[in-house]
This record gives sequence, C-alpha cells and structure tokens, in this order.
Amino acid sequence: MGSKFIGALKCFVKRPVDTVRIMLSLDQYDPRAVASIKEQCPEVEVEKLGVYVGIFLAVLLLACGVLAYILALLYGMGMV
Repeated sequence: MGSKFIGALKCFVKRPVDTVRIMLSLDQYDPRAVASIKEQCPEVEVEKLGVYVGIFLAVLLLACGVLAYILALLYGMGMV
C-alpha cells in the first residue's frame, strides 16, 4: 500500500491537472487525462489514483486545521 500511495503522490506532483480531472469525473474518465497519466506514470492504477490523492489532500487539510488551531491557542496565550 505504501508504494502505491507514494507512486500516486509522485504522479499528482508530475501531472496535477490530469489527476484532478480523473478525481472529479464521476462516470467516465477523461480519455486524454488517462492517456497522459498512463504515459507519465505507468506504475499507477488510474482507478485508485483519485482515492490515494484524496486521502493525501484530506490529511493535508486536517494538518493545516490543527496547525491553525494550535497557533490560535498560542496567540491567545500571548506566546506568539
């Protein structure tokens, strides 16, 4: 699982627009995006790409929220 997750993140960094197109498509994948992803990242499963990148973005959003909360607490205490 770890190598698939890292591969999906590398693919997201290489081709962010195509990855988001695949994540946002509900029924049919965009054929240009799929061809581009398969060309640039042959080791990544296109079907699971949206899941892995979505998990990464959710964890990133959670981390930013926790950091903002901690900074607000520190600011309220007068430490920042």
